[in-house]
Amino acid sequence: MKVVKISLIMALIYYLLGPLLLLIETKVYGGDAIRQALPITILATFFFTYNLVSLIIFNKLQRSGSKSIPTYYLASKLLRLLLSMMIFTCYGLLINNDMLLFAFNLVAFYFVSIITNSIYCIREEKIKKNK
Repeated sequence: MKVVKISLIMALIYYLLGPLLLLIETKVYGGDAIRQALPITILATFFFTYNLVSLIIFNKLQRSGSKSIPTYYLASKLLRLLLSMMIFTCYGLLINNDMLLFAFNLVAFYFVSIITNSIYCIREEKIKKNK
């Protein structure tokens, strides 16, 4: 049930972040920014899916009482960073259009993903520690 609640919160955050980014980019860069609508949707889907899978694995490790939670937590953050760099590189090689806007979107979704994941994991660790 915990994962469902945080998943709904993450979905709402990504649902609001996408149009907000598009609005900011349209105001700053003009009508050319509308080409970022599809990449923003793809980034939101990727980061939502990654966070969901990451939190499910985290909950399974926590329920099993595993001592490898800190290692998993660091590995998850490293994998997210590497995948983000790979996405940026692929976008640059394949599309090579509006790289600055795409980088801005990628960084925004990356930080939101890190923050939501960190808040959830820290809260769960505190709850577990207090028991």
